Amino acid sequence: MRATKKAGAVVAVLAGAVVPVLAPVADAQVSAVADVQVSAVADARVGAFVAYHGVTGAQQTAKFEQLRAQGYRPITVNVSDGERYAAVWVKGGSSSAWLMYQGMSASGYQKRFDAAVRDGFQPVSVSATGAGGSAVFAAVFEKKGGAFLARSGLTPAQFAAANRDAAGRGLALTSVDVYGAAGDLRYAAVWAANPGGTWYYTYGKTAAQHQAEFQSRVKAGYRPVRIAVGPDGTYTAVWRKDGLKSWAHYVGMSSSGYQRRFDALNAKGLYPVQVNAENGVYAAIWVK
Repeated sequence: MRATKKAGAVVAVLAGAVVPVLAPVADAQVSAVADVQVSAVADARVGAFVAYHGVTGAQQTAKFEQLRAQGYRPITVNVSDGERYAAVWVKGGSSSAWLMYQGMSASGYQKRFDAAVRDGFQPVSVSATGAGGSAVFAAVFEKKGGAFLARSGLTPAQFAAANRDAAGRGLALTSVDVYGAAGDLRYAAVWAANPGGTWYYTYGKTAAQHQAEFQSRVKAGYRPVRIAVGPDGTYTAVWRKDGLKSWAHYVGMSSSGYQRRFDALNAKGLYPVQVNAENGVYAAIWVK
């Protein structure tokens, strides 16, 4: 396994760079909310996992070095609130080479992106926080084939148009985060081959609207597979009908509230597959 880390500077915003790459094309949502300590748990599917949140850039770098040395790989990363990090790492589940970068400006992210793509990597988790020239990016790349699109700096209208374009190419929304300012939201997203099941996305939903969407989608057999909290407190989600029975989703959590949910669900054998935060509000998705 190859792993590389770079702690970079804070600076600009990637203005909607579109990067079509290699091969195929594909659609997804379920709900929940919270600050995390480090936890590891045995799991038959992934071997073990470690999850943390609310750590500084220096602490994130230390965790990177420690967990990489122990054979873990990151499956999701989130940066929020200046430069606080949350991530989930697992053992097992994939032997693909991977890369992880943090603390990047928009231009720094673009440079890392271009280099990674040239080496056969694709972004699997991209996160950003902050507005304008102070935006900070973090990302996880995995070495794999297949077509994909990756864009950032998108306005809500551009995000909707990009989803239509990607769906027309047979790609599904596989990573999304919302950053910028309350009056100027920006989206960073990745579309890749559909991992299975029909999908759907919603964006710009208030907590009440997201809850209503959640109830409607779950009745129709969907569950949330990606969730993002915007700087204005709205939610963006990806919903998928994939038949998975054991999962949990919470939004609107404080850091401590997230920790409580984490502890309770961990006791039931569920582990987080995504953690997202902005302005101290957490959202997360767990599976078994």
